[in-house]
Amino acid sequence: MNDNRKVDNRVESAPKVSGVYLMKDEEGKVMYIGKAKNLRSRVQSYFREKGDGRFSVAVLRDKVKTVEYITTANDKEALLLEDKLIKQYQPKYNIDLKDDSRYSSVKLTIREEYPRLLVVHQRKDDGSLYFGPFTSASDTKKMVKKLQEKYKLRRCKGDKPKKDGPCLYAQIDGCSAPCNNGISLYEYRERIKKIISSLRRAEMMEIK
Repeated sequence: MNDNRKVDNRVESAPKVSGVYLMKDEEGKVMYIGKAKNLRSRVQSYFREKGDGRFSVAVLRDKVKTVEYITTANDKEALLLEDKLIKQYQPKYNIDLKDDSRYSSVKLTIREEYPRLLVVHQRKDDGSLYFGPFTSASDTKKMVKKLQEKYKLRRCKGDKPKKDGPCLYAQIDGCSAPCNNGISLYEYRERIKKIISSLRRAEMMEIK
């Protein structure tokens, strides 16, 4: 266990419910943010002699001076709160320790003239719109597939549609073919608005 009794007491008295924990250094700066179905059990795992097996955990543990908790009604709320707080504080150790592949987000590349729809595991500060995270990667992929089939957004990589003729997706009616003037920019943007509405509804359903 950490020699700091204040930390030990906060760990031992952690609530046995779902929520988010914030580990802070001696200056009060947030070092790491995590979520758990059982906060006490999860946080205690960091302060065992061998931690949870990761070398970086031992380094983090020695620098932690306080641990704060925010309880939630369920695990999904904890997931969404964790994501929000990580964006807000951008803790250094989340980059080293967090496994982002557990959850999926939907990325809409709105900075592009003809935006694309993607399933991603990591969010970047790239001007795109992100929705989620969603707890089921397979359900997220199915949702994006249905949206793609309905609205037929372009799938070619890059900021702009490729101008080398309709791709295979366009030939099988899986893309609206902006590269071949198959759709106007106005109509494409109207489809984007509908997709945004659908994804926001999906986010609300994730919370419930």
